Parts: sequence; C-alpha cells; structure tokens
Amino acid sequence: MERKNPTYSVVVEMENAKSIDQDEIGVALTALAREIERATADEQYAKPELIIVHSGQNTDTPLLQQRICELVPQLGTVANLVFGACTGGRYYEVKNKGAQFATGDVVIFTDSDTVVEKGWLSALLKPLGDPTKTAVSGYTYLDCDDFASRTFALLWFFPLREGDQRFASKRAMNANNCAFRRIWLANHPYPASNGFKVSCTLLTSQLRESGYDFVRVDARASHYPPRGWRFFFWRALVTGRDADRKYVALESSSQGRRMLKATRHWFSTSWRLSRRVVAHSAQLGMPIWQIPFALIVGLAFCTLVFVSQMAMALGLVRDEPEHVPLYVGHS
Repeated sequence: MERKNPTYSVVVEMENAKSIDQDEIGVALTALAREIERATADEQYAKPELIIVHSGQNTDTPLLQQRICELVPQLGTVANLVFGACTGGRYYEVKNKGAQFATGDVVIFTDSDTVVEKGWLSALLKPLGDPTKTAVSGYTYLDCDDFASRTFALLWFFPLREGDQRFASKRAMNANNCAFRRIWLANHPYPASNGFKVSCTLLTSQLRESGYDFVRVDARASHYPPRGWRFFFWRALVTGRDADRKYVALESSSQGRRMLKATRHWFSTSWRLSRRVVAHSAQLGMPIWQIPFALIVGLAFCTLVFVSQMAMALGLVRDEPEHVPLYVGHS
C-alpha cells in the first residue's frame, strides 16, 4: 500500500513583525503562499493549516486577519487560515501558542521576517515522510545590501547563503526554519528561558536526550538584515547574556567555569570572525577597502559579547526576561 504524505501545519509568529514594515511582511507571506501552492500541486500534500500568532491583545486579532488577507489574498486559497493571540508573549512563547493550534502530523515554524526560497517546503517535509525521523532544520541566511548588513552577515550566527557549508554543518537548529513531528513537539514545547534566543538550543538538547536528532536539509530562507548601530550594541550584549545562560543550563553554574567560558568564547569567536571576513567578504560584494573596517566592527561586536557574558557570570547583571527594545529597529 502506498504511504500517504503527512499532513502539516505552518506556524508563523508575528512577534518579529513589530520591527519590519508591511511590504516586507507581504513579501515573506507571498513567498510562503507560493511554496504551499507548489507543494500541494507538485508533491500532492493536502491543503495545510497556516497558523498566524501575534503577541497583542485578543481584540487585535480581527484587525490582523483583515490586514493579512488584504496584503496576501492568496493565503486564504492555498491554506486554511488560523489566527490567534499570545498576549504579551515573547518569541518562543508565541511559537508554542501556535503549535497548540496545530492539528497536522508535522508542525513547521517560520517567521514573519523570513523569506523562503523555492523548494523550501518540500525539502522540510520530505524527511518526515519517514516515521523514524522527528525533526528537520533548514538553512537560514542573513540578507545583505550595504556595508553594515554585509558585516552583520559575516559575524552573525547564520551561515552565508553560499560557500559556508562547514559553518552551516555546526549550526544549531533554526527556530525560524524547522519542522517537528507534532506528537513529539506536543510533549516538548520550546523550554521556558529568560534568554532572547536560548530556547531553541535547549530544545535541541532535549531532542538529543530523547534519542533523536534533527536532519539538516537544503531548505533555504533569507532573513531581513538588521538595521542600525543601536541594534548592533543591544544584540551584542544580549548575545553575551544568552551565551552565559546556555552554558549554565547545559554545562555548569560554577562562576569560575563561566568566566573561563566567556574568555574562551571571546578568543574563538574573534578568530572565527577574522577568518570569515577575510575568506568571504568578496563573495558578499564587499570592496577590499572596507574589509579592515568590517574586521574592526566585528571584533568590537565580539568584545561586547565578552563583556556582557562576563558580567552575567560575575553576577553584575540580573537574569531577567529579554525583550526587544523599541529603538533597535530590525531584529
């Protein structure tokens, strides 16, 4: 008997939508609609649920629904739309809320500031046709179009779109480009954490502890580039705090070991950043004369990460829930 393709639900969190404009949201959702239409027609997957969850009030939901349907009218044709609110929810809390609405065999996560490429959806779904596979992670890269965004792409935790396979092979699961078997995810939601981007690392650890691992696939998606130097400083500081949180959760709470980890992390990230700038700046279109400035900016980022991580280890900073400040621009 021929095995049927699994049904699936796509969860789109709109927490990031607060920091991008309406046109960019339209581009992201239009690309997603095309992928769903292509998978339904070519791969013969059933019409999915598309679950859009925001962090505002419940009373904001009808207005969001109207806005999305006007912006990307084809969404309602290719998918069964579900809208919900996770009032005051942070990034992973919004994702968990969306997963609670899902009824498909597979739950796919993407973000409102992520633009999927052709073949993305089928690449994520194909491995989960095998009942022994539980999780799949795609390949997200940072879009870039000027000096600042090219520098961000080189120092960011996403690999570059091309020629960065070694780095990509070491990346943790991408929370904005992944899929899980719903039965497993229902018992393993994104863990609670005060961190900004910590829960995906903790969930990956849970996955491996339960005897599974995620499958890496060439499901590509671009992330809108961060904008502004205020974002640069804030993101470096929160990255340092998150690095300490991950070490405490997965390795040790010893202050001495945390301080040593911060120091080793500074050396390793500074060296990696220097190599990446030299090796990959040309493929991003960065002129030779900008390379020294990219190195300076990148090393400054690594140093801010170190200072913040060390401050957390020393107890100089409270471990409080991270929120995206309104002033930072793109997240």
